[in-house]
Amino acid sequence: MSIVVNQLNNDVADRFSAAASSYQAHDVLQRIAAKHLLAQMSENNAISNACLLDIGCGPGTSFSSISTIKEVIGVDIAQGMLRTLKQGFPHYSALCADAQNLPIANNAVEVIYSNVALQWCGSLAQAIAEANRVLAFCGEFYGSIVAKNSLHQLTDLGLNVNSFLSETEIQDCFVAQDWQIEHIETRAITVFFDDLKSLLQSIKGVGASTVADKSKLNQRHVTLRGRGDWQKLVNQAELRRSPEGLPLTYNISFIKARKTR
Repeated sequence: MSIVVNQLNNDVADRFSAAASSYQAHDVLQRIAAKHLLAQMSENNAISNACLLDIGCGPGTSFSSISTIKEVIGVDIAQGMLRTLKQGFPHYSALCADAQNLPIANNAVEVIYSNVALQWCGSLAQAIAEANRVLAFCGEFYGSIVAKNSLHQLTDLGLNVNSFLSETEIQDCFVAQDWQIEHIETRAITVFFDDLKSLLQSIKGVGASTVADKSKLNQRHVTLRGRGDWQKLVNQAELRRSPEGLPLTYNISFIKARKTR
């Protein structure tokens, strides 16, 4: 792996560590997606006494509603997130690691959970291959991944946003000979904010304010040179206001898959 890639990983880790203290004040999307994943897990909890690996765990998720989960390992690239995890869930194990290179033995866990995290990997295919490696045979994967055409309101304002993978591209990362995809769907989830500042803060507050790989950006952008430019941007955003507030839409691909090899 090149020095550049390692530096990008360090930048991502630093950014998410810095956001650890503010994360839970801005994680509306993450909580909505988690509710959907946990409901899906409750309906399909065929594996008993399972060890669950939470990839990109952030400050942690409660799995107490899933009676078959007996052990939780949280993995995150950001030490700050793991410190918050241990404060809230002291009984969880915590590992600081990259999803694309997990320090976990082959076939070691029965369930993998990953909520709105894997889209930040340089190679989603590599992250999914690692998930397959550490899963036991017939182990279950439950994930939510930010997909193509998310944050279109920011693009309409001329702001740089990530170019996320499509549902088909995400599905292609689950190699057919290694996985059985039992369910995949992409849902548009819109969250609302009182003003543009809080909308933008919702992204920065969870550590996602900067994009490491400029080649993955939509390059159309605006330059803010002062209060006048900012006010113009605010006025433009206000044209999209609904009764609930200013909208920000994410397309989230939800995947349930089973390891077949």
